Amino acid sequence: MNGRIKEVLNIMPENLRCLLGSAVRNISGNIEEIRLRINRPLIIGTAAGNFAVLSSGNVSPAIGGAYIVNETDIRRIFCTLCENSVYAHSEEIKQGYITIRGGHRAGFSGKAVVTGGRIENIRDINSINIRVASERIGTASEYAKDIIVNDCVVNTLVVSPPGCGKTTLLRDMARLISNSGIKVAVVDERGEIAAIYRGMPQNNIGMQTDVMEDAPKGRAIPMLLRSMSPQVIICDEIATEEDIAAIEKSFGAGVGVIASAHAGSFEEIKNRKIFKNVWGKGKFEKVIVLKRNNDSLSKMITGEVYEVDK
Repeated sequence: MNGRIKEVLNIMPENLRCLLGSAVRNISGNIEEIRLRINRPLIIGTAAGNFAVLSSGNVSPAIGGAYIVNETDIRRIFCTLCENSVYAHSEEIKQGYITIRGGHRAGFSGKAVVTGGRIENIRDINSINIRVASERIGTASEYAKDIIVNDCVVNTLVVSPPGCGKTTLLRDMARLISNSGIKVAVVDERGEIAAIYRGMPQNNIGMQTDVMEDAPKGRAIPMLLRSMSPQVIICDEIATEEDIAAIEKSFGAGVGVIASAHAGSFEEIKNRKIFKNVWGKGKFEKVIVLKRNNDSLSKMITGEVYEVDK
């Protein structure tokens, strides 16, 4: 059992820690998440699919005989996530997730308390999804010649459908670029790139990387440009016109950009309306399109690099 899985199991009550410990040893693939829903089966998600955890500690693609999560399980885990202080974690709870030691993210759902159109709290938690942090050192190495040219970073957009490794690749790009002597600023809006826990990044993002976490890209990027003098901005999940406007400020300041977006192909992202003005010299010059490679456990991320027409 690897150390990252042990970090996740440490937040479980003893009965689930033992049960999941047995289940983990019976799964050969990479574990991506553990899902717990009140009065429903305990599920482990892997690259090869979802498996129910049986009461015996075995796993099965069918749910018959699965361990059924109860309200006490959820309450105990949530208390551990909050370190027995919901108030201390109130800002994270509003966002719907808490990052734990090791960079793992525990998301949850329940009854939202809404004031003035904003979620102020989530109570009566009914499900928890623990996403196991996946740090793959060296993933970006095969793209080094594409993203670093003459000691400068080429503005690059990484695209794929969900779950194909965009964030994993961005994280390793930050490490690679930073350790090459280039100052990097990471806008970690969802806390998944650096995975800061008590002020410390839990992932290896390089020696010359500064991180702004939990801030919208539209506000964080201009702030970092003014305050941290980065040579490169790295951010995840460009999706809105505000995100694009912030990216264009980086281009205008001569600061390189490595970013990601959801799309199934190079043509799809090029033709998307909000991206129409971000291509060419001084803007995005390369696009890396990722796909899931379930045939190889040693190389789960594969991609093709496209040059944007000038």
